[in-house]
Amino acid sequence: MEKTVFFRAFEEEDAEFIYKCMNNHEFMKLSTGLNRFMCRDEVLDWVKARMRHQDYSVFWAICAKDSGKMIGYACLTDIHYINSSANFSGIVIGDKNYQDGLAWIETYLFVYEYVFERLNLNRIYGHAIDEHPSTILMRSVMFATTEGVMRQAAFKNGRYYDVSISSILREEYFEHKAKGDYEMASVLKRFSKILRERRKAKE
Repeated sequence: MEKTVFFRAFEEEDAEFIYKCMNNHEFMKLSTGLNRFMCRDEVLDWVKARMRHQDYSVFWAICAKDSGKMIGYACLTDIHYINSSANFSGIVIGDKNYQDGLAWIETYLFVYEYVFERLNLNRIYGHAIDEHPSTILMRSVMFATTEGVMRQAAFKNGRYYDVSISSILREEYFEHKAKGDYEMASVLKRFSKILRERRKAKE
């Protein structure tokens, strides 16, 4: 299946899109970061700082393949070359036309390949509020293992949320890749199956 998105480094003009995302409460209400408004100048400084090479983090603009426009962004932080690990610390799909799950899947596949096949790391991990539907769904789809839960670790929307941590190891990634589990058709089939099961469980 042809990919629908591609990834590139940040450019200054991305600041306006990122500004809108960072100031959209719906996008950020279940992220583990702080919810606070940011002015355009502050966001532009944030983008400029991440345009330059950094040894311990990578930021990507996610762009639609058909139009080239930015639809979101993703980041890999806390890259540790001794522990051989990295924190998959966020995906934001800010364009509502691309929130059907496909852009999420392609971003996960891209980041996994980057971590294990380009950086040659041993472990990728991430934190998420347990009620964040997209992230929790993608953990199952991508074979991440939930390692534990930090109770009431995030204060958002006037209440405390549990935050869980999940990970996947290099050997697990290559085992699943060898089986074809990360082929797009296989991922989409698994995504649809898990989504149906979760919706049925809520009925």
